[in-house]
Amino acid sequence: MIVLAIQSCRKDPVLPADKELELQAAVAVYDLMQEWYLWNDSIPIVNKADYKTPEEMMHALRFEPKDRWSYVSSMEEYLSYFEQGTYRGHGFSYIIDNDGNYRILFVYKDSDLYTEGVRRGWRIIKINGQTIPSQADLSDYMTDNTDIFVFIKPDGNEATVSSTKKEIKINSVLYADTLMVDGEVIGHIVFNSFIEPAIEELDTAFRLFSKLCVKKIILDMRYNRGGRMDVAVKLASLLAGNENTGNTFVSYGYNDNKKDLDSDVLFESEDYTLDLSELIVFTSGSTASASEAIINGLYPYMDIKTIGSPTYGKPVGMNIWGFADRWVFVPITFRLKNSRGEGDYFAGLPVDSYIEDGLLWEFSDRRETYLKEAIYYINTGNLTGISSGRKKSYIHSAKKEFGLKWMIGAE
Repeated sequence: MIVLAIQSCRKDPVLPADKELELQAAVAVYDLMQEWYLWNDSIPIVNKADYKTPEEMMHALRFEPKDRWSYVSSMEEYLSYFEQGTYRGHGFSYIIDNDGNYRILFVYKDSDLYTEGVRRGWRIIKINGQTIPSQADLSDYMTDNTDIFVFIKPDGNEATVSSTKKEIKINSVLYADTLMVDGEVIGHIVFNSFIEPAIEELDTAFRLFSKLCVKKIILDMRYNRGGRMDVAVKLASLLAGNENTGNTFVSYGYNDNKKDLDSDVLFESEDYTLDLSELIVFTSGSTASASEAIINGLYPYMDIKTIGSPTYGKPVGMNIWGFADRWVFVPITFRLKNSRGEGDYFAGLPVDSYIEDGLLWEFSDRRETYLKEAIYYINTGNLTGISSGRKKSYIHSAKKEFGLKWMIGAE
């Protein structure tokens, strides 16, 4: 079973790898969308013969602009990311800031760049000797092997670092620790992806929080683009506490032909749950899908304060189907709502305090703008940012087609 945002895998019979395979896959996408697609009553009318690949067919059948997400992926890459927690690359994510600078958002510990000391906030100025122009896609300047990066560090010094693309092992928990604020032990976790290996990482972090009797959590999901819903249930259950075991976390609503599949997803019993008095969540325009489900699903059960910028806006989920052991079809198939029936947040979930991202500081630095705001709130009960403030987002992949590359969110 493969699961992504409650994705169950239905594998069609394996077909011979011949010239007709892509055409057969395209037809399979067409048939799948007619039956399972959430907006199957609004699918564009197309001539099946005009589309030669499953990717072309999926894109042609999407109900736009509502659906920006249904996609096709290779089976190998899909399983590598969601089940093994790996992908091929350099192991870093970046953003173009409001001044047009290319800033490192985070670096995975398995990356050559991490080993060489590259950290959040470093500015990329050259790749392989080329100065990067405004609003470029950095992947266009990288090779498929070894690349030479020139950085300006936050202290103003320059650093040249070589990195070779390889299979990167993702650490979904970018940071986890506790901090003492106003006499309280506060749990602080930066959680970046809902993939299979994250389950063990979450247990490790929450084991520490439980041991230290943490009553408040700062949950940083500002760059978390979602993923597997079973992992979301895990995190939600850890936060909600065992007193909510068996209560509804989220509900799934399918199209009219599949109403018999509508169901409630319940909080589960966990070993390291917390008796939280409050949850503070950091968000941005890249907080999507399962991350948004965590926030919306917990609203009925606890006091949540959100800091950052409004979320991405994906209140829908996908089932997945494998085809010929070569492709994975990932269409939108259901709506997500919380136990009060609240959903449809296509414009994103609002924030209680709009704050600019503190790109120059590590996640643990108390000068980092989101963390500074959270500490101020814990100390005073007040927030300094405006409610639901919205500004233009410069996340680097905003121009890219949604798909596995977008989900990974890293080079």
